[in-house]
Amino acid sequence: MNKDIDEMFKELDAVRNQYFSSEIFNGDIYKRAEADKWSVGEVVYHCYLLLKLTRIVSEIYLPVSKMIRRIGGFKVKAIHDTMDNIYAGQTMNAPRILNPSMKREYSKGELRLMLESETEKILNIIRRLDNDDRLWIRYPDPVPGYPNVIQTIMLLKIHEMHHYRIVTEREKSQERKRNNGTVK
Repeated sequence: MNKDIDEMFKELDAVRNQYFSSEIFNGDIYKRAEADKWSVGEVVYHCYLLLKLTRIVSEIYLPVSKMIRRIGGFKVKAIHDTMDNIYAGQTMNAPRILNPSMKREYSKGELRLMLESETEKILNIIRRLDNDDRLWIRYPDPVPGYPNVIQTIMLLKIHEMHHYRIVTEREKSQERKRNNGTVK
């Protein structure tokens, strides 16, 4: 049986709490550790853009899919309530729509509020579905293997964890190089 939806979103919030309280997320969040890699602020904004895109698609796609399932009498044939980390291994390039082309530099607090606002909107959309809807409805996204709603929630958490871990490792690596005198 899958976890309660609210519990999955609490886990996502716990991930954010962990990283947002870290030293790296409390420094200059727009300073890039490497010139061609995103800063902490850009990474958080990218995660916000994915949440926003997921919410916009879900507002239209989920009610229509729910209606199709009900009219067609479709039943869940298999329970798929786990999600592999599709971000493990070779890195992927983000689609252009998810690139953090920011018009201004948001504060860390503003970024956190943006994440939380989109997350709450997604949660409210998903709460309108019953568990069979969440398992039957699949997003038309081939990269993660057409995930159902539950897997998509898991994927949002995996995505943020992946990016926060990468940017943290990159920042720590640069700090070690500075301490060793190999980077100015």
